[in-house]
Amino acid sequence: MVGLSPWWVNRLLRLMMTRLDTGQPVDAIVVVGRGNGYNERRAAAAVDLWQAGRAPHIFMSGANDAPILVGLAKEMGVPDANVSGEACAATTWENAFYTKRYMPFDRAAAEKPKILLVTDGLHTGRTSLIYRNFGFEVVSKPVTLDVAQWLVQIRREFLAIMYYIVSKQIFPPKPEKIERASETADQRVVKWQCLDMEKAYIPHVR
Repeated sequence: MVGLSPWWVNRLLRLMMTRLDTGQPVDAIVVVGRGNGYNERRAAAAVDLWQAGRAPHIFMSGANDAPILVGLAKEMGVPDANVSGEACAATTWENAFYTKRYMPFDRAAAEKPKILLVTDGLHTGRTSLIYRNFGFEVVSKPVTLDVAQWLVQIRREFLAIMYYIVSKQIFPPKPEKIERASETADQRVVKWQCLDMEKAYIPHVR
């Protein structure tokens, strides 16, 4: 029972998947949304990294979160040209998919983009794994949670990890899954206007 507890499962995945920050430059800082109440710390962490010269661009990912995160980063002094996002992704798998599809970076210079991934510590293991499956080199930059948030997310993340194992989303995506996701993306970009942070429709899917 102890071995299968939410804390141990999460801890094991984090130890296996996360690569801690050593201060090296990266191609982009990627922030993954988690919902209301989590955005301010993530935006502040990303802006601190950007101000330290760690990457030229910040990319915010997540329906319901990206427009808020982009707005916060701009309020903290990041120019429009240095921050963008997508409000299309409704799951962690989709965060990685839409980041790979829409994040601006020099593809010629970064065949395997190196990113600083900003999310909370409990989310770090699963998120790092999924982003690696999409071809990113991932360096983790976890932000803290307060006690109430931690208690909610430890249970939620345990269930999410179990679901990703059962649904085989922990493995690199097959071409047919990417094709289906691409078709959905083309529809969402039009329907949700999810690449325009001023106009994005925010679906209550999280």
